[in-house]
Amino acid sequence: MAQATPSPTDPVTAYVCTEQGADVVRAFAANSGGAEPVLHGGGVSGAARLCGADQRGGTVLTEIGNLPLPMACESVTEIHRSGARVIVFGLQDDIGTYRAIRQAGALEYFAYPVDVADIIRVLSEETANDPEPVSDPALRIAVTGSNGGVGASLLAQNLAWISATARGGERATALVDGDLAFGSVACDLNRDTTPGFREALAAPDRVDETFLKATMDRITPNFSLYSGHGRAVPDADALEGGLTRLLPRLSASFPTTVLDAPRALILRRPDMVRQLHALVLVVPGGYGGIHAASRLMARLREDAPDLRVIPVLSELRKDAGLLRKELAQAFGTEIAHILPRDDKAMLRAHRAGRPLAQHAPRSGYVRAVSGLWSALSSPSTPAVAKQRRGLLRRARA
Repeated sequence: MAQATPSPTDPVTAYVCTEQGADVVRAFAANSGGAEPVLHGGGVSGAARLCGADQRGGTVLTEIGNLPLPMACESVTEIHRSGARVIVFGLQDDIGTYRAIRQAGALEYFAYPVDVADIIRVLSEETANDPEPVSDPALRIAVTGSNGGVGASLLAQNLAWISATARGGERATALVDGDLAFGSVACDLNRDTTPGFREALAAPDRVDETFLKATMDRITPNFSLYSGHGRAVPDADALEGGLTRLLPRLSASFPTTVLDAPRALILRRPDMVRQLHALVLVVPGGYGGIHAASRLMARLREDAPDLRVIPVLSELRKDAGLLRKELAQAFGTEIAHILPRDDKAMLRAHRAGRPLAQHAPRSGYVRAVSGLWSALSSPSTPAVAKQRRGLLRRARA
């Protein structure tokens, strides 16, 4: 979302939870030369609840209070999405808090004691040299297939790898295997199981940066994994609910989270789906795949109407061999991405236990995934496309 050049005279709203925070806002009002800010209680969580409906641009001054850092970061991101500039202050004076709050979308974070001259300076700094739209600082992507065997898990692994290693744009990335009963991502990548994954799902409120460092499998400095390693979990259905609260907490430490999500999980957990920024739907070139994908897209329009859904044609399964334009006709939207077969490179990568993007970075498949990653990491957010019926008639016959 594009943001205007900051100015201390822009509309300012304040959400505080202590008298110390209120004093900062009053001092800012006395020294900024602008109108006195509207003062609310509730701190950063209160700001997040109200800004989505009431805030349209302007500046929000707010404080963390006693809110846990992952929840504070989640709230900052919600405020940032409303189009407001966010300045946060609080008692926490460690570098981890500063980085996490800034990464969540805050213009600046100040630890007490706060000098209001610093707030005024930050709001007065010119941003004319950086006029491009600001993308969401934390990106949560799910990848699912309309059918089995279309390469959704393969795509999730390679998207995560490209996010973590893209030259000049490396992002700390978490790859999460959402199949809690029969997850295979760790096995595909020749990694050990991550037993802390179950604990994270059972008690997501405990998850912080220290917990993640101790429990995730760190494949590279920028690439970490949660996966059940193909072991059936007896209480998988109960633990699925933890994904809804875990995903935002991962975003406090990882600018990118990629969830390998079975179709059943997408259907069962609409609350989790609403935590996502984008969903990649992998579809084969067949009538059954189009029919299943169309049903899933219709459900997503009901459960998460603002979710960005990107249908992708997979050539790993030929099925009826339908073309890109035929899928575009069925979905009512352009199919911009095709995942080509590359059997030899995929065979070697699987035997090596590595993502294809690591093992054969110049392959056609990897180039296609790189193009998809570029689209996902851009700030555009097209709505889910409307369906057209043409090709669906045969699937229903």
